[in-house]
Amino acid sequence: MTSTSTQPAAGATLTRAAGIALFDRWTALWNGDFSDPESFLAPGFRICFGNDPERGAVTDAVRGPAGIAGLVAAFREEKPGLRFTVDGTPLVDAGPGQAACRWYVTLPDGAQKSGIDLLEVVDGRIAVVWSVTGPRRFAV
Repeated sequence: MTSTSTQPAAGATLTRAAGIALFDRWTALWNGDFSDPESFLAPGFRICFGNDPERGAVTDAVRGPAGIAGLVAAFREEKPGLRFTVDGTPLVDAGPGQAACRWYVTLPDGAQKSGIDLLEVVDGRIAVVWSVTGPRRFAV
């Protein structure tokens, strides 16, 4: 599943549709779809987790599509049966090329954690993700 048809050309403004498609593709990656990450992740991709100081040095060193695909694959192997879901419609700010959205993950026992990711998009691909996760305390 790729969203190249909705991605802006180099230097173009991020559209709402492209931002939503990138968020959907990002979520699919976390659900185990490792097909063609180069189509939606920038070559120098990096991720910044805001709440995992013990693993910070490891995750801060992740670079590129293969790096994040490897990290996610190892995470899914360590914690099988997780299902990530976008919570609402991503908000897209075309000016700086950013998309943000809440999400939640359902564990095999039915418990949930939630978080928010901010995607920084350059030339139609995700270049940086800022991600914060925590226990889901209540349903909205």
